[in-house]
Amino acid sequence: MSQPLSKTVLKDRTLWFDGDSSYPAKSISKAFANPIAFVDEITEEIQRYNLLVSDKEKIYEKFKNRPFNFDWNIPDEYKTLNIVDYITDKLTAECEQKKYLDEELIERINRVSQELILYKKHGVEDVLRVLIFVINTLTNQGVVWGVGRGSSVSSYVLYLIGVHDVDSVKYGLSIADFLH
Repeated sequence: MSQPLSKTVLKDRTLWFDGDSSYPAKSISKAFANPIAFVDEITEEIQRYNLLVSDKEKIYEKFKNRPFNFDWNIPDEYKTLNIVDYITDKLTAECEQKKYLDEELIERINRVSQELILYKKHGVEDVLRVLIFVINTLTNQGVVWGVGRGSSVSSYVLYLIGVHDVDSVKYGLSIADFLH
């Protein structure tokens, strides 16, 4: 399933959510230099060019994001890991350890539910699986990593996984800063 069409407009091109670039039709030469490049519109000049080249060399208009390819080299147990169960177990352990009051517990359960819906909506559940593998591997090897960086600290799910040490619920950080 393809991701929602989202982009960042840069000085000379548009960078899409899936890593593709697109260029204004007037700067077609830049599209030639990039093997995964598109143009914002198909002009007559581009149509003529496309008639002269093979399908692999044609230039296309960007109209949808490509689905992610998460065929990463991680153990099979992580590829099939049930994210909801894993995060629920982490949340349960966190709540038992810190003995949250009922209101706090409900707030954290709601936050995890909200975030997991967003991760699924954006189609990046496999990224969570890879992160769980990486964190578990680092922990098992005794490797220390930073406490957190950037907007990722807004994710309570990433906190539960161990990616960072910032409790976004405690500090009232909005998940919209990371996933929207």
